[in-house]
Amino acid sequence: MIGRLLLPTPDDVLTQIRGTRAELLRGPDAIEKLELAAERAEFAAQLRFDTALMTAEGSVPEKQAQARMASAESRDEAFIARAAYNRARAKIRALEGSLVSLQAELKFMNLEGA
Repeated sequence: MIGRLLLPTPDDVLTQIRGTRAELLRGPDAIEKLELAAERAEFAAQLRFDTALMTAEGSVPEKQAQARMASAESRDEAFIARAAYNRARAKIRALEGSLVSLQAELKFMNLEGA
């Protein structure tokens, strides 16, 4: 039949719930590792900036500019690490929302079938 829509069964929804829950259980460890990596990268970038600032020569603005240029790569690494941490947090929030939606869908299916 053309255009026939296959609706998910309660078993399909339960499978999705189990998969989502399993992924959510991995979240805390991943978040911890990513947050630690971001903090370390930001510390390394600040340390690189401070070290370059102390060894730079010239006026204060010139020293700051030299330090910014010298620490640009490490600051970029810190931005990337922070972005990875923020993406993981957003994914967890999305999974939590999806789990609530799937649970509501399953409840509705059970009420419909009763």
